[in-house]
Amino acid sequence: MNQKSILLFFSLFIFMVGFGQIAEDDPYGRDLDAMTLVKRGPNQDKYSHLFLSYGFIGGASNDSSKIIYGKSGSFSIGYLWKWRLAKWSEIGFDVAYHRSAFHLTQDSTKTIPSSRLHKKEKLIFNSLMTSPFVRIKLVNKIHSNGTFIDLGGFLGWQYDVRHKTLEKNPNPGAGKTRTLDTDLDYKRDYTYGLLARVGFNRFVFYGRYRLSNVFTDKSGFNNLPVYEIGMRLGIHQ
Repeated sequence: MNQKSILLFFSLFIFMVGFGQIAEDDPYGRDLDAMTLVKRGPNQDKYSHLFLSYGFIGGASNDSSKIIYGKSGSFSIGYLWKWRLAKWSEIGFDVAYHRSAFHLTQDSTKTIPSSRLHKKEKLIFNSLMTSPFVRIKLVNKIHSNGTFIDLGGFLGWQYDVRHKTLEKNPNPGAGKTRTLDTDLDYKRDYTYGLLARVGFNRFVFYGRYRLSNVFTDKSGFNNLPVYEIGMRLGIHQ
């Protein structure tokens, strides 16, 4: 390579470096990346996403309304919206289909919904719920929900409540008999309570405390256990 070629090469190199610097730097010394506000994203001004959750039902109960712990649980699928208030706080709400199943203990103290004993028995509550919340951000990340705490409440419409039983060999020639009761007049139409969540991006641990009785006052039934703890999975990046 002769001297003219070397000189031309270095001239071209210096020009490219200088052009790239001009293109990237602001003539007034401003950080353009920091000034550019991304309007959407898990940790931006507004965001929405799908979620799934599963939980276990627990808490103290009366003898007449005892449930099988570990087997009684809930499932939800829903959609969440949230908006930023400040760097460390957000507000939002979600709407969800919520299904909870209470597996009733079969012993002599049972009175819900009757004192009759079965091989298996459960009450299933199908609800549509909305849950407003305030989010406190503990760790902010650009492309993530970060680490956060949610505090809020929930309100639900118990649109379909079912009573299911299973009997073993109740009738000649039958191995099992299942029954399904619907349109129950002892169920309450609405439910409400408080919630708290701790989240690590898409993985969220939650707890709910139901303030309402699932049964009407007229029924005279004791309330079923009011606590629910579980995990939620956010369907997002």
